[in-house]
Amino acid sequence: MLYLLLTLHLLGVVVWVGGMFFAHMALRPAAAEVLEPPQRLPLMKRTLDGFFPWVWVAIALILASGYGILLGILGAGAGIYVHVMHTFALIMVGVFSFIYFLPYRRMGRALQGGDLPEAGAQLAKIRRLIGVNLLLGLVTTIVGAAKPF
Repeated sequence: MLYLLLTLHLLGVVVWVGGMFFAHMALRPAAAEVLEPPQRLPLMKRTLDGFFPWVWVAIALILASGYGILLGILGAGAGIYVHVMHTFALIMVGVFSFIYFLPYRRMGRALQGGDLPEAGAQLAKIRRLIGVNLLLGLVTTIVGAAKPF
């Protein structure tokens, strides 16, 4: 059971953190270099439209498997590193929820209304917050792999 939970946990992490890394470090800079805002903003919105449902699936996998490991297997024997990962994961879920329910939706409304400056401002907020979550995700991955505490 432990290996199944760990596999599900890692799959969720790969999808979420890997997707953020790709979007933040490769897609966004390439789109900014090649496309003007009237083309770039709809591309980024459509990309997020496809990615964000997978993030919700990843969150469900990560939390369900993480709690399964913590409560069902490790219990009181969980190291501090597990609690650090748990805390970072909850912060990441909060940041993603904020992105999803505020700037992402505002960006969509602005695009529908033809307000490119507002859509761009919301995308800039999304970019910064995804950068925060990417950093937290990478640190959490290091903590999980290194078990430093």
